Amino acid sequence: MGTSSTFSTSNSHVKYNIKINQNWQSVEGNYSNVSVWVDFWRDNSGYTTYGSGTCYCKINGTTYSASVSPSQKITSSGITLYSQTLNIYHEADGVKICQ
Repeated sequence: MGTSSTFSTSNSHVKYNIKINQNWQSVEGNYSNVSVWVDFWRDNSGYTTYGSGTCYCKINGTTYSASVSPSQKITSSGITLYSQTLNIYHEADGVKICQ
């Protein structure tokens, strides 16, 4: 599994990162099945953030989105705001670079 750096939001105490996991690979089909998710959390305990907004995640050229609703609370325990499992096709030489 790979995890990105920690990113900041407009609220200095709300952070997020992106995780990716290769579930399996098809050599014959030249693709990998991967799961991608975005986790949000507060970096200080004892506080809760409510709000709204949209998270965008571009995977292999396609942009996916997930909305934060005012009823979702972000605490130091965190929430998974977005998740997606899909097949990512490799290049002709079998290589695929994630950026």
